[in-house]
Amino acid sequence: MSVVNIFTAEYTLMVVTFIFSFLCLINVILLHVLKINEVIVYTAFGVESLALLAFFFISGIPNGFSALWICLIPSFALLIFGVKLGSGYSMLALLMTLFFFWIPAGKSLLMYSYTNEFMLRFPFLYCSVFVISLIIECVRKETQNQLEYVKQNYSFLYRHDALTGLYNRHGIKEYIEKAFNDKSGNNHAAIIIFDIDDFKGINDKYGHEFGDKVLKTVAEISLRIMCKHCHCCRWGGEEFLLIMQCEHNPFNTAEKIRKEVEKTEILNGEEKIHVTISVGVCVEENLQSTNIHDIIDKADKALYISKEKGKNCVTNYNLNL
Repeated sequence: MSVVNIFTAEYTLMVVTFIFSFLCLINVILLHVLKINEVIVYTAFGVESLALLAFFFISGIPNGFSALWICLIPSFALLIFGVKLGSGYSMLALLMTLFFFWIPAGKSLLMYSYTNEFMLRFPFLYCSVFVISLIIECVRKETQNQLEYVKQNYSFLYRHDALTGLYNRHGIKEYIEKAFNDKSGNNHAAIIIFDIDDFKGINDKYGHEFGDKVLKTVAEISLRIMCKHCHCCRWGGEEFLLIMQCEHNPFNTAEKIRKEVEKTEILNGEEKIHVTISVGVCVEENLQSTNIHDIIDKADKALYISKEKGKNCVTNYNLNL
């Protein structure tokens, strides 16, 4: 049996096609799952597809077989390279194919004499497969983007309060576990806890929609005053918690938030409403000897002292208890 006959045997075509598809699938896994360097994957696919083209055009494959297997190239090119780069690569592969069909220098390398009818029909077959593959890849990419958006949105909502955008309890607890489990890290921390005075009465008098507006306003004030090293969360209901591990004075920060809330006008229609907050502060200079949750409990006790004093004030646990 001659070399040409071996190459044109049906089982040989199936093996070659299987090997090419298998290698391409490995490329996809390396790129999208294992996150291997893109240049390596792109180079590997380029070598594989060029080898496939060379095999079919210099081995004497009959019309139908060569057309069918060459059309695998755009499918995998779009999957590996993406829409933009994959489209360019697919068109390059088509031009290389047409070089063998239409250019005398290319025709001289062929081991099989293709009919003129086939050479005219092949570009339309190839482009049809390319268009179908392009549509599939666009749909896949859009679906992937939507799933990624949903995943990120779910992750954000799991850790953040939907109304204020601050951390919720899940989010702040994750931060606490990450930041304070390592005792060799920061040695000091300050906790500020504050809640809105008479918030139930505000809800009852002006409605829950206005109550939500008050919560968002207080959250915005906190974010505006605290530095980037501070972390604030909606601790529950109308209560907020602020963790500070920076050089700023926590008592001064608490007082700034209290004064800013007190002077801020919140519009309810044409009516201007003022609200106040009560604040508790606790500072710990040596985290080696205590637990962050104990500091939170102390700040919470200071908050209740502020309530007992008549509200709209700041109590420092370290000075008053």
